[in-house]
Amino acid sequence: MAFAKEILKLAIVLAAYFAMAPLLGQALARNRVAERTTLCLMVFMTSWFPSKLTLMVNSVELYRGHTKGFEFSLIVVLGIALTVCSFIKQPPGFRRVPPGLWLYLLYCALSCLSLIPAGNRVYALMAAWKFTSAVLIFVGAFHAFRDDEDLRWVLRTLAGSLIVQTLVCLKLRFLEGRWQVHGWFEHQNPMCMWAYLFAIPLLAAAFSPKINRRDTFLAIGAIGATALMILLAVSRGGLAAFVLGSVAVTGFAFLRGVSFKKFTIAGIGAIAAVIAGIFALDSLMARINEDSSRENEEDLRPILNRQSKAMLHDSPLGIGWNNFGVANSLPNPKYVAILMDWDASRGFRIIDENYEAGPLTESLYWLLLSETGYQGFVSYIAFLLLTLWWAARGLFRYWDTPLGYFIGGVLVALALTYLHCTVERCLSQTKNMSAWLIFAGFMARVEAMRRSPPTTPLNRISTYTAAAPAFA
Repeated sequence: MAFAKEILKLAIVLAAYFAMAPLLGQALARNRVAERTTLCLMVFMTSWFPSKLTLMVNSVELYRGHTKGFEFSLIVVLGIALTVCSFIKQPPGFRRVPPGLWLYLLYCALSCLSLIPAGNRVYALMAAWKFTSAVLIFVGAFHAFRDDEDLRWVLRTLAGSLIVQTLVCLKLRFLEGRWQVHGWFEHQNPMCMWAYLFAIPLLAAAFSPKINRRDTFLAIGAIGATALMILLAVSRGGLAAFVLGSVAVTGFAFLRGVSFKKFTIAGIGAIAAVIAGIFALDSLMARINEDSSRENEEDLRPILNRQSKAMLHDSPLGIGWNNFGVANSLPNPKYVAILMDWDASRGFRIIDENYEAGPLTESLYWLLLSETGYQGFVSYIAFLLLTLWWAARGLFRYWDTPLGYFIGGVLVALALTYLHCTVERCLSQTKNMSAWLIFAGFMARVEAMRRSPPTTPLNRISTYTAAAPAFA
């Protein structure tokens, strides 16, 4: 019965990837509005319940890792459809291969070298499939994001997604009585990282004088909702990143000049933050008091990082993609001993059953180092830096356009996300990874525009009007 179920799931995903997605792409090629709608749906999907997005083949429910099976995602399906649509239409400025694609695929290929020492090669193949197939999200976003009307639709989608998620959090907090709400996410930390990744570029774009009044008000409302969402989640890291990002893009806006609109947005944002803080102050103070009561206890995170260092020392190629939970759990005693010794030093009784499913290190970078070795880590960091380089160059080239304002927000949001990954592994989780790859695809489009001849339609002056000219 179980085998038949797996065969059925495999048939569904093969039909979705190799039949439904290409057929959808052919249909989108005949209707630009439908193409934009699909792009926005892909953006909005990054906040959905995981069970609504993914289907696991050969699922391992009790494993703690990057993935618990061979993961197939609806967001990838839409990425394939948008790519097929672009290949059929071949719009002005069309190029088959996005900038940076080779580097991301190199990261996946080098990470697969960890299959050699992997304790469980099936788990490693699960991660290899997940991260490699996810590149289709990056490619789809690159091909679909082409003009100012696309930018307008994306901004509205960012705002709508943030407002919807805040309403979900309000329901969980005030109707269901939950404390640290996490909306449609598995945990409050990935929700907050997703939220500021969406909100900071939206706030940056709202400062542009060419954004109309209705879209500006929508953006301001979404930013206020985001502040409330993060406060309700009681995430100190998420709150700090959101505040720093908001201050940074506000500074970028005033560097371009002073205007009544900019002062108004900054003032409304400050007032909204105060009001949102009043609603969630009790939860925030409770979290601070809880952490203060435990400040003398040694954090588990350095211990898990110590396990990562030991794994990297023993295997420079990595102990196997998606194998951290195998290596640091019984019956493999080598790295479990580090955690056992720490627990024993604190006076805890050592019970083997408590070490059969060890926790993963919270740092994305230590997780990558231990699992995929130096080669996987270095290539991944290179791709992160490349996205920042694209955004930095795009910011100065399109400085005074709505696209330039948006790019500045993406630059700040990505930088904060990458910094946050030193203590959170959220970019290895499906929804946050998908949102990140969508923004990376947008920045790849910006880089492709820079490389295009100045006479192509992609380099006309941006006016952000209903005529939807190509980006500046």
